[in-house]
Amino acid sequence: MTKEGNNNKEWAHGLMDCCSPGGLCLMTTFCPCITHGKTAHRLEHGNLDDYSCCNGSCILFAILTHCGLQCIPATMQRGELREKYNLEGGCFGDFCKSCWCTCCVLIQNEKESEQRESLLRGSSEGYQPNGGMVYPQGN
Repeated sequence: MTKEGNNNKEWAHGLMDCCSPGGLCLMTTFCPCITHGKTAHRLEHGNLDDYSCCNGSCILFAILTHCGLQCIPATMQRGELREKYNLEGGCFGDFCKSCWCTCCVLIQNEKESEQRESLLRGSSEGYQPNGGMVYPQGN
């Protein structure tokens, strides 16, 4: 929660809201480096133009995962996301979450960066249902 006198914002997506969308959940479970790289590209460029799934962030994450150190880039990315969007939290909490549930952190990071970048681009409306059928007023 946001504390009084603090301008930090709440995360739009919960840490345990990691099962939806299903495609992101599956990709992050089996290829977390791709999700990490995608979020890193979005944070750096603000969009996915010229995005490659095997970018430097993805490769670094994969190498560190083989060494059992995947929590380090996940923590760093989470800190970058918090700083960029002034989100609540701290480094110690980021590290703990990244160590205990790396996939959940990566999914939350991706969903948060995707939503916040779309807000910055002006497509904040999301889905808007049509008004339905309107019958003309009879005289």
